[in-house]
Amino acid sequence: MNDRVGELLAGFDAEMTPHRARERAEELVRTLLAFYGDGLERILTIAHEQLGDSASEALFAKLCEDRAVENILCLHGLHPLTIGDRVEAALASVLPYIRSHKGNMTVARIEGDIVYLRLEGSCDGCPASAATLEGAVERAIFERVPEIREVRVEEVRPPGNAEPRGPETGIRVLSGV
Repeated sequence: MNDRVGELLAGFDAEMTPHRARERAEELVRTLLAFYGDGLERILTIAHEQLGDSASEALFAKLCEDRAVENILCLHGLHPLTIGDRVEAALASVLPYIRSHKGNMTVARIEGDIVYLRLEGSCDGCPASAATLEGAVERAIFERVPEIREVRVEEVRPPGNAEPRGPETGIRVLSGV
């Protein structure tokens, strides 16, 4: 890997076209990211081997409390929790506020980089729920799960409403990055 970095750096010259320089720079960044990712994975493996299961789990938990470290682990696909678990944890961090207003939210599903939430209780249909989502809920999810780019809300129909809803109806897009 070090040899490839050296080759890429040596390949830059004043005669290069801007397009070719950009391609080489992008390859250099990809190579460096892979290099650091492999090194980080090896560090975590060594820590796990030396500390054992419970101590290494405690270390991972402590590392994930730091948002910068957590984001680096996500970048390299090394985060110990799934995207779904991290979305649930982010939602749990704001649920006390939502429940204090007699509402509730649950994760309906996650598709790619989109989270679909289901509003329940007084949140469903509440005009202030969109503002709450755009504020606290989206911020919590985006900070904790950088892979997520959009949060959407599935509208819940009251029981007895005969109008069927397919997967693409009744969904409000709250934001997008």
